[in-house]
Amino acid sequence: MTFKVRQTLSVAAVALAVAAPSAMAEEIKFAFEMFEGDNPEYNAASAFKAYVENKSNGELTVRLFPGNQMGSVRETTEMVQQGTLEMTLPSDGAFAGFYAPIQAWSMPYLFQSAPVAWQVMQGEFGQWMLEDIHEQTGIKALAFSQNGFRSFINNGQQIVSPEDMQGMKIRTMESPVYMEMVEALGADATPIAGSEAVMALQQGVVDGLESPPPVLLAGGSADVAEYLTVNEHVFGLHVVVANDDWFNSLSPAHQKIVTDGAQLFASVENVEKTAGDWEALQVIAEEKGLDVHVSTPEEKQAFKDAVYEPVRQFVSEQVGNEILERIETAVSEAETTLYGDSVSQ
Repeated sequence: MTFKVRQTLSVAAVALAVAAPSAMAEEIKFAFEMFEGDNPEYNAASAFKAYVENKSNGELTVRLFPGNQMGSVRETTEMVQQGTLEMTLPSDGAFAGFYAPIQAWSMPYLFQSAPVAWQVMQGEFGQWMLEDIHEQTGIKALAFSQNGFRSFINNGQQIVSPEDMQGMKIRTMESPVYMEMVEALGADATPIAGSEAVMALQQGVVDGLESPPPVLLAGGSADVAEYLTVNEHVFGLHVVVANDDWFNSLSPAHQKIVTDGAQLFASVENVEKTAGDWEALQVIAEEKGLDVHVSTPEEKQAFKDAVYEPVRQFVSEQVGNEILERIETAVSEAETTLYGDSVSQ
């Protein structure tokens, strides 16, 4: 064999070695609800994809399926549980049907701020619940992330106090916790599918609805409403979940990469959701022309006084008092860590 032939074969071998990981790459299908574009979920998923692919040197590839391409949130969660899909991103409301204790996060006015919630998500309670989800459902829960603080939008009047909601018809998700909260405020909770919510508001079927400001803006509610009250009554949660058998089939190194990627997903969504709330509010006020009221701490306390105990009793019947006490303790400890002993909820 001549030197030239040996050199040619050597170059070919190197090329095959470089190409081999890509040819043998394992594809991770990751489905979620939000559409493709500049939004926190898609940006977080894109960060996850880039991290996993780069850290694994192309041995893992991630294929994103935004916009419910593979089905509803419940359907994709069932697919993950059954093993026909690797990963998805259920919200707390949708995931309650698989794991009831997730409802503890939906206690109204549980979190004073997003950083408090982040501390709880990343702390002992959050880690315990991720493991408990696995134990109770068989689904591998990798991380919690922020799905946005929810606020009220309506066509009746500006909502400054609980009394302002008396007799209002408020659209909610088909979530017992959300419905219980609205009823405790003296309003009529009206569960309507998200796809029909804006039309229901426009046609007067309901007086108002509740959702995070970016959703109110992107979904069209801000185009047909007059008033927005930024009272941040419920902290919405996402869970990054994976099929357990698939996850366990990965090498320990790849498991770590996927787990770290899920934490990166959470960090990106947490920051973008928080910043996005205030960016959306500016557009809603200045471009859409809504009357926007940001509730003061004292006004929030009045709402909390009206709803916390009735909703707590309801949620306690669903998940048990022990879990509520654990998350309340975790919140109190996070507040002390962030704000000191002088600030209490």
